[in-house]
Amino acid sequence: MKPVSRDDLARRYGYFLWTLMQAGQLDLGASAGAQVIPEAVERFIALVEPYWGSVTRSQSMFKLRRMAEILAPERDLVWLRAIEADLRADARPKGRRENVTTNELLQAGEALFQEAENASHLSPKKRACLARNGLMMALLAVRPIRHKNFGELTLGTSFRQLDGSWWIILEAEDTKGGRVDERQVPEYLNPLVERYLAAYRPILLARQAATSDCEIARAKATQSLPHALLEDMSGSLWVAITGEPLTYSAVGAAITDTVEATIGVRLSSACIPPRCKDHDDLFWRRTSRPYARGTAAQLRACGG
Repeated sequence: MKPVSRDDLARRYGYFLWTLMQAGQLDLGASAGAQVIPEAVERFIALVEPYWGSVTRSQSMFKLRRMAEILAPERDLVWLRAIEADLRADARPKGRRENVTTNELLQAGEALFQEAENASHLSPKKRACLARNGLMMALLAVRPIRHKNFGELTLGTSFRQLDGSWWIILEAEDTKGGRVDERQVPEYLNPLVERYLAAYRPILLARQAATSDCEIARAKATQSLPHALLEDMSGSLWVAITGEPLTYSAVGAAITDTVEATIGVRLSSACIPPRCKDHDDLFWRRTSRPYARGTAAQLRACGG
């Protein structure tokens, strides 16, 4: 089993265990897989139903069953297969798509980054968060990769500078298809990448506020680092306001909330096709949410 598949199974099983913990029924002394029982599974389904779509619930039940089989292969899980079959029969993908192109998302991401540059009235952390989210939105629009890979981009390895250009380089063991995936970041995004790395990422990495002086923050936002220093950077590309790497869920929330705040589209990174040759032909799932533009809405999206 590939590491990416193993991690996904562990994450889904973790969601199930979390519901047991919330109900005060998690038995830390129980044998592996022993707590996957009908009552606990029904409670899990009831808890996630208001928040997860039918396809997500179906896939999660499949992965819970697979995890239970791995942990306790001797158990008879016919009852769990029946629940899984019911959820699979009820699964209905959200099929509505409207004409929201990559170019729209790219332009919105670039505009948000520029707004961060000009927002001298905001704290350095807030400006850095806006800039980070704008870059995430722009980069994911033109170089769409899987949510997990995008969130785990690491300087010096999966995100690196080669001969003056920035590249996303995913090793075979990190991709679902088991093939190396190399994608050059468009040159027009290089200034945003380097500004983020030189000015904003260091502010996010600082556990305490960089400064409350807007003039100093504005000066930092105009500095640039030599290419040699950029090449030697390491660590997570996406950093939270706490100074820690953004978690899997925080990356998804940042993308979803930022896109909704800027162009009124409720977008999940899971909607992004893994490959696209023509940006204008790439369409994104949207809902009929009202538009929520402006800095205030963007700051509400800037929670991590």
